[in-house]
Amino acid sequence: MKVKFTAEIIDDDGNVVGKRTSEEGGIPSMETFDISTREGFLRDFDLLEKAVLKARNQIGADAADEILKGTQKKNCGSQNRERETAVESELGRIPVCLMDDMAQSLQPKERVCSTGYMELSCRLCTKLSYRNATEMINLFQHRDAGETIKLRTLSDSVERVGEQISARLEEMTQKVLKMYGFDSETGRPMEGVCLSASITSPAIPEKTEADIQAVDIIIDSANASRDEKIPFTAEELDMETSPLECVYVSIDDVGVKHQKDSRSQGTEKNAKYVENTVVHIQYGQDTYALTACGMKNAMKAMLAFLVFNGLLKNRLVFFTDGARNIKSSIEEMFPFHPYTVILDWYHLKKKCQELLSMAVKGKDMRNKTLEKLLRILWVGDVKNAVRYLESLPSPVIKNQKWLDEQINYLKRKEYSITCYAVRAELGLRNSSNPVEKENDMLVAQRQKHNGMSWSKNGSSALAAIEMVYQNKYEDIWFQHGQISFVMPKKETDSLDLCA
Repeated sequence: MKVKFTAEIIDDDGNVVGKRTSEEGGIPSMETFDISTREGFLRDFDLLEKAVLKARNQIGADAADEILKGTQKKNCGSQNRERETAVESELGRIPVCLMDDMAQSLQPKERVCSTGYMELSCRLCTKLSYRNATEMINLFQHRDAGETIKLRTLSDSVERVGEQISARLEEMTQKVLKMYGFDSETGRPMEGVCLSASITSPAIPEKTEADIQAVDIIIDSANASRDEKIPFTAEELDMETSPLECVYVSIDDVGVKHQKDSRSQGTEKNAKYVENTVVHIQYGQDTYALTACGMKNAMKAMLAFLVFNGLLKNRLVFFTDGARNIKSSIEEMFPFHPYTVILDWYHLKKKCQELLSMAVKGKDMRNKTLEKLLRILWVGDVKNAVRYLESLPSPVIKNQKWLDEQINYLKRKEYSITCYAVRAELGLRNSSNPVEKENDMLVAQRQKHNGMSWSKNGSSALAAIEMVYQNKYEDIWFQHGQISFVMPKKETDSLDLCA
């Protein structure tokens, strides 16, 4: 028994202008189809399923082919430049004869990829290895041996999409920066340009008596219950009273192993990494992720995003892991706008653990010292923390060099060590966890596995594609080639969001 599909091509006047038929056999007859035993049913249904799918896929491809050939006949002429190639699509590989500019724009062996096919490919390749993604596409599209997608072909086409996204992001960044009076190359205000007061002087709400009283109650309660006192008054603590008063920005670099272009035989491998900078921006409940290859490019994109969305009218609070390049980049990019930098509590705690493990003798003494030090730092009392470390008796010190490094580290980071205790009680963030999660989503989940190494373009391309998915404007990108350069709202997802 066989299954047969017929497709008719009908013009706007209702006339049949083309017709194709597809059929596939090998289906058990209705008399012999086994519906009595599990093994027999699954065997016969498999034959039915494969025949229907193959015929269905073929009729879809044939119908598209019929329309393309009809189009070619109507448009062919002596002055047309033609190019025979194929379209990779969700219907499979379809031959096509392209003309004029479209024909001239293709590389010698390049095939056209349909929008649906590229969206499917990008989605798979950001979740699976290129090898597995290739296998999945060939499997689910039931491609015959002569029409299978090749791994390198797939990886090259997906990488091109990522490069296009990065180029579009750079283009939008430069356009916005110029529009608002910033140098598109450096991100600094252009000479002679007077920036808007809403950019240079954010309207930070003054603390009310109720705000000050609430913080005083928190301080008094904490000081009454612990030996490590909060050494600040409510007026001295410069922090937001609500997350809605500020824009939280978390910045971090994530490195993946670099794929060397070539290496001479017998030479030693170099442990180099490709660095992708990830920025997570949060205002209220709305969030946005940015990624770029290199800190400078990411910082410029972040500035453009903040300016475009009018977010510089708010207080800026940066969360970092303490890296010096992040600190210097913030200082270089925002000399015109007040901001606060907070050292993420997790990274502060981790650094203290690492340094004290090399500075203090014995596990018990080290843990006791660490616990005391962290309790002091939790209230933001860096000076007392330094005095505590300096007062440690000589017999417990394993290496004075590392103890000095711990002390100097706290002194260097004092500007970014806040009163974490009060922030926690007020329900304010103490952590850069959001950017760590974005690092994982945009880069690590896909690229940081044993045996994987990446070129600069390959790594940043996949991260850029995943950025589109994370910000939920994949339809806008794949259908229109545009980037949604505003903070998306939960209740809307339209082309009005395109910049």
